[in-house]
Amino acid sequence: MVVTGSAKTADAVTLLEYLVPTGESSPAGLAVDAEGHIWFTERNGDKIGRLNPAEAKPGTAKGITEYDLPHPYSEPNDIIVARSGMIWFSEMGGNRIGRLDPATGKISEYAIATAKSEPHNLVEAANGDIWFVEFEANKIARLDPKGGVIQEFPVNAGHPHDLVIQGNRIWFSKGGKFWAQVFFNKMASFDMKTHAVQEIVIPPENSVPHGVTLDAAGRVWFTQFFAHKISRMEPMGAASPKIVDYLIPGKGKGPHDIAVDDKNGRVWFVLNHADSIGRLDLSRARPGTSEGMDEFKIPTPGSHPNALALDSQGHVWFTEMGEYFRGKYQNKIGRLIP
Repeated sequence: MVVTGSAKTADAVTLLEYLVPTGESSPAGLAVDAEGHIWFTERNGDKIGRLNPAEAKPGTAKGITEYDLPHPYSEPNDIIVARSGMIWFSEMGGNRIGRLDPATGKISEYAIATAKSEPHNLVEAANGDIWFVEFEANKIARLDPKGGVIQEFPVNAGHPHDLVIQGNRIWFSKGGKFWAQVFFNKMASFDMKTHAVQEIVIPPENSVPHGVTLDAAGRVWFTQFFAHKISRMEPMGAASPKIVDYLIPGKGKGPHDIAVDDKNGRVWFVLNHADSIGRLDLSRARPGTSEGMDEFKIPTPGSHPNALALDSQGHVWFTEMGEYFRGKYQNKIGRLIP
């Protein structure tokens, strides 16, 4: 399906959708491996999926393989591909971190000591350690992949959601639980050596920082779910980095996950309440305005996109969870070709 962007640019992109074999599986997290395979979690299906673009056919489940998790109600949510090629994922319901070996399909699981911690996003450190946030426990944790030992660190209230590693610090978002009317408006850093936590207030009071990523220059970008902004922190070495905001037109669109295409000078993000994929063209962007913003509607109503990632061609892959909070689930993986 060809979709046209804003009237300013008259850009056209191609949007394709692929069916996950398990119906109402609610694909959530997504990552791309070195061979270009698309790995994703199926939160309502208790499975890990892999899509092979070379075999996949839009509108069908061709080219998609699924791996069942050992336990029901695991609710796998976020996922990464380590440099070793291993697939790591969080189990929100199972209170575990999982690992899948693509060569054998074997799944290993590591229990988190804190009950009902609700692990969310993960990231791999330079030494191969897997760091992740515990949303309900207000902790950051480190998993040693050699022995499977998990060490937890408290990071104050705020419900940490997404994280990146920049130098010796982990930057993470603290946006609260907006569905329960609990709002936080902070970005925070955790020193991996001293374990010190620093916080930066992101106005307004209910801005809800959410998705986080890094650009090639090492700058932190993040979404503000309720303030409807795409933001960048700079300079990263400063005690209190400056926050540069770009405004998303309209209201209630829910900017969620985010990724930077450094090669083409674009920032991509999902607008899950608007069933759209957003783009900030940095060649046209001007801080404090909506200039350079474009939006592309996903063909499926109620798709509620959640996570996105870029492949080596600059194509944008994303998950379509559906309105899970209303008991309405989707089972699609989307692809936007600029």
